[in-house]
Amino acid sequence: MDGQDAGDRAMTPEEALALARTAAVDTRAAYDEGPVSLDASPVTRISENRLLEWSVIEPEVERVYSTRRLGAPITFAKRGLIRAMRQYLGEAFALQSRYNAVATAHILNLEERVRELEDQLARRG
Repeated sequence: MDGQDAGDRAMTPEEALALARTAAVDTRAAYDEGPVSLDASPVTRISENRLLEWSVIEPEVERVYSTRRLGAPITFAKRGLIRAMRQYLGEAFALQSRYNAVATAHILNLEERVRELEDQLARRG
């Protein structure tokens, strides 16, 4: 740990806890995304067609490959597994796509309801 030799004394639990807390603070600081906001309005609006397009899962076998130096046999094996499991994967993708489509439709309906309620509120005020 930290370049210590095996001959160094053992760390106490309190020291280990302090070291872990310091490391956690450093890690959080590296990934800090700023203050959390409860504002749910989208920064850029995604079109309904794009959402519906994204809800359907259509993986491309050509995008399955290995990045290793001699990866051709690995790529061949991966694509062979996909081909062997085509029926199962097709069913899994179909189920997930159906769920995505229903969830997307529900989200679009909620957006429309919110828009109508905001219009009603604006007319009252």
